[in-house]
Amino acid sequence: MRELAIEIGVRALLFGVFVFTEFLDPFQRVIQPEEIWLYKNPLVQSDNIPNRLMFAISFLTPLAVICVVKIIRRTDKTEIKEAFLAVSLALALNGVCTNTIKLIVGRPRPDFFYRCFPDGVMNSEMHCTGDPDLVSEGRKSFPSIHSSYSFVGGVIGLIFAYICYRQHYPPLANTACHKPYVSLRVPTSLKKDERPPADSTPGEPLEGITEGPL
Repeated sequence: MRELAIEIGVRALLFGVFVFTEFLDPFQRVIQPEEIWLYKNPLVQSDNIPNRLMFAISFLTPLAVICVVKIIRRTDKTEIKEAFLAVSLALALNGVCTNTIKLIVGRPRPDFFYRCFPDGVMNSEMHCTGDPDLVSEGRKSFPSIHSSYSFVGGVIGLIFAYICYRQHYPPLANTACHKPYVSLRVPTSLKKDERPPADSTPGEPLEGITEGPL
């Protein structure tokens, strides 16, 4: 129970760090006047897939797959628990890492110009006149959190998914790669029972074998 509490605590801490980084301002890259055309795409008022829906899909889809596998294969509670721990750790680490890179890189979005200058008029000092929150979010283009959370198009998501999988499961080349380490452990009591009885006459030579030099 103590180990489970620690696992849950680690994930809660990572989730808190993820939420905290969501509100931090990224690095402000200097945009040269000759490259401003790269960021003059029309302002996107809302994403095709809102963040809330994206987070829900990223979290619920793996859990749904785990539940379906449990029903089909009739796996025990231990395997389900380990699968949930691996998925939750991958999601938390992926979010923290993606947001950290966003803050360090500070790459503008394609619609950054109209976030910075809503009226379309750029001043010579390049001082943004738009909503500060909208401008700050406009500097968090890379890496895409939608891609990283998809685990399919995001390299970051794939890396953390595999790392967290290996924390709880054997390598994919192993024939028991679908079984968590906890299920593969042999209890100590069984190991003792399986030990062969000690030979009561270790000093007696085997039949047909003579002692001493020939």
